[in-house]
Amino acid sequence: MNTFKVLAVAIAAASIIGCGGSDSAQPPPPPPQKVTQGFELDVSGWVTTQGITRVASNAGTPAIPASTGGYYAVIQNLHDDYQPGYGDGGHSYFGGKGTEYKGDFYQAIDVYIDAAWAAAAAPSVPGFWIDMAPYHADAANYGAEHNFQLTGTGSTVEVRVDGQTAPIATITMSGWYSFIMTFKKGATATTPVATDLVVRNAQKQVLGQAAVTATSPGGPFNTQDLLGSGYVWITVWQNGFANDALAIDNVVTGLLPY
Repeated sequence: MNTFKVLAVAIAAASIIGCGGSDSAQPPPPPPQKVTQGFELDVSGWVTTQGITRVASNAGTPAIPASTGGYYAVIQNLHDDYQPGYGDGGHSYFGGKGTEYKGDFYQAIDVYIDAAWAAAAAPSVPGFWIDMAPYHADAANYGAEHNFQLTGTGSTVEVRVDGQTAPIATITMSGWYSFIMTFKKGATATTPVATDLVVRNAQKQVLGQAAVTATSPGGPFNTQDLLGSGYVWITVWQNGFANDALAIDNVVTGLLPY
């Protein structure tokens, strides 16, 4: 049983019948427009490295509310799993790899940010990354892989993207924040896919954003390559940063607009 919270939006039959085939063939059901794992029932879909725990709102230590609903999850850092000094906290495929193009889409995750996190052991290096990519049929093409890189200073958390020098947002208040990436086709088949990386607070106010193209190492990842959703991965996590635990909620993919 799929325990992801799924919202299906009806699509007119005329828009999903192909150009060939028998008149008697039944059109396929419309794809889900939005898939959310909010941990209301379980923690399915999150592939763990060190562990994941489902926590009731305000019942954890510290006692924090869920981003939405009555539950969230806490993931653990597996030391040195990425490379010496850096671990990771697992990943999600949003309920299944998106092997078909249904339209331009987004991927997102909510993370509880403690503005007072102590600086990491290597203070000039991000404490962890929120890394995302769409599905890529060519396993070696990571051109559309991008990341939010979060650095704690002891009183703020700076958010950079793809290793850029200047932060796109500086978080000064503890709370839930949404980290969103969009994936959009370009004007021609060989135009690199465009991505907006967006940071929003719990009130859905945009704190920072950046526009990038799918020319990351291993790319380019072009318009003709874009299919559906891929993964979100919590990685390059410095051993010990944030006490090796992060609260997450609302692991989401859906068609634009979000």
